Amino acid sequence: MEKYLGCFLGVFLFVHCAVVPLSAQEPEFPPPATRTVVADVLVVEGEFIIVRGELGEIRIEVRDDTKISEAFTFGDRIKAVIRPNDTAISVERAAKDEPTGIAVDASPSAPPTASSDPTPNTSSTQSDPPAPPPILGPTTRMIVADLLMVDGDFYVVRGERGEIRIEATPDTKVTETFKFGDRIKAKVLPNDRAIFIERAKPSDVVGVQSLEPATPTPPPSAASTAPQQQDKSTIADTDTVDPNPEQKTKTITADVLMIDGDFIIVRGERGEIQIEVAPDTKHTEDFKFGDKIKAIVLPNNRALSVERAKPEDPIGMVED
Repeated sequence: MEKYLGCFLGVFLFVHCAVVPLSAQEPEFPPPATRTVVADVLVVEGEFIIVRGELGEIRIEVRDDTKISEAFTFGDRIKAVIRPNDTAISVERAAKDEPTGIAVDASPSAPPTASSDPTPNTSSTQSDPPAPPPILGPTTRMIVADLLMVDGDFYVVRGERGEIRIEATPDTKVTETFKFGDRIKAKVLPNDRAIFIERAKPSDVVGVQSLEPATPTPPPSAASTAPQQQDKSTIADTDTVDPNPEQKTKTITADVLMIDGDFIIVRGERGEIQIEVAPDTKHTEDFKFGDKIKAIVLPNNRALSVERAKPEDPIGMVED
């Protein structure tokens, strides 16, 4: 009996000593980063709260474990912390001073390992504290797009990933009266309020471009002035060589939501996308709700070709 008991204890100690170090060495990965969305509610559709994002509509899914402060309706400004799959962790009413936009939250770093040196780095602690970062103004965007409609003070244009509503305030400089189909160029703030709206030039490329705010820099020295002027002249010459660069295309594979005249409205990754079918578009057949299509489109979402997608074609948008 003592012999069997000794064997049992020996096996138990061997397994315990072998398993515990392995489990202690398993790496701990931080959870995926979340995003904080501050936006206006467009519609509440079942378990989804659809808001107006910077590049179109965003569908935020409310689950049973979502902390929601109240029931929201159209026009409410909300603040939602969401996961990468757009499921909400919490939804609450946004404060008045919170800017509209999407911020990526930093994921928590992994805890230090047992082999790390607990002794503090004296060289880093004794160094001078870093200078505070300069205060920057709000980041603006330049939007070049085709006008879909004018709804009161809002100019609704066709963006790359859905509709964008540009608000014209009393301070907005509007050069003329625009109508459906006009290609406009607007400089907007993060809350989609326009600084100016003008007619786009033929050389303006359709799309949304972020304009970073200028940082305070020291004045250039006399020795560096001449090379900078030479670089500017070189850039100007380069711009005049090709005023109308070739536009890139995109391949959109998605499910059809509805057919609205010359537009095929599909469900994109971040909201609805309106694909325009022009007279020169290669159209293989007539599509209806639920059909999975594959369309090659220009930056203004005008289709070059539309065909039925294959079962193995993945849903999404690919830059060609």
